[in-house]
Amino acid sequence: MLAGAILLTGCEQDRIKAICEAHPQLCAELHTDGWCRFERSNLIRARYQQHSEPSDAARYALMTELVTYRDCLDPLMDIEYTDRQERKNDKVETIVRLQEELTRLEQQGRHSDYPYLQLWYWQRHGDRQARSRFLAQAERPEMQQPDLQKALASLLVTRDKPAAEQALHRALGLYHKGQSIDNGIIADLINLYIGEKRYEDAWLWTQVLGAFSSQAEIDPARLDAYVRVDEHRQQEMRQQADNIVRRLKNGTYIQR
Repeated sequence: MLAGAILLTGCEQDRIKAICEAHPQLCAELHTDGWCRFERSNLIRARYQQHSEPSDAARYALMTELVTYRDCLDPLMDIEYTDRQERKNDKVETIVRLQEELTRLEQQGRHSDYPYLQLWYWQRHGDRQARSRFLAQAERPEMQQPDLQKALASLLVTRDKPAAEQALHRALGLYHKGQSIDNGIIADLINLYIGEKRYEDAWLWTQVLGAFSSQAEIDPARLDAYVRVDEHRQQEMRQQADNIVRRLKNGTYIQR
């Protein structure tokens, strides 16, 4: 396994080296020491993708990698480089250039109808026009992604709880067999049910959540005081939860 990991790392370094040799502008002005090497490689690949096949999706991926790389470098500014102060200066200059590149990309994609970009402007900049455009395309095929449906539900929950519930169920129904399910979707569904005092539904989905997470995001014991059912009904609900878990794992969960 170790030999395989070393081989993969070597291949990855070769790919990045090939990109930099063919397109030096994509690797220019990045820091050169060993810090944040993985994030730097991801950024170079994202730059290459946007360079070779420009699109809103590639722009969003590049913006995401810029932020990830910047956030990796930023804590290093607190490190005292007693022997080589130029290392710190190198990173400071890199962060400044990263922010300039990010600002330029944000300006270019400001009016895009790509839902991930619309979420970006709303969540990071509070752009209400982007929020409205995101909500307006709720039924478009591009929106049929679990994370987008989860985000949609978070925007709908205060004004249209049935639509928010539908979006969360749709998000779960979009997973395929073998995919890792975002437990936050199930937790959001439980919180919605608790808010509406639908305690049996909340109890049921707490059992489902327990099958996917060893961490107690929501303690089922807290719901027992609100779920007044006999042992037979409780057993039925457990069987129902098991059925939901099986369908989620098999990628056959039916959207409501």
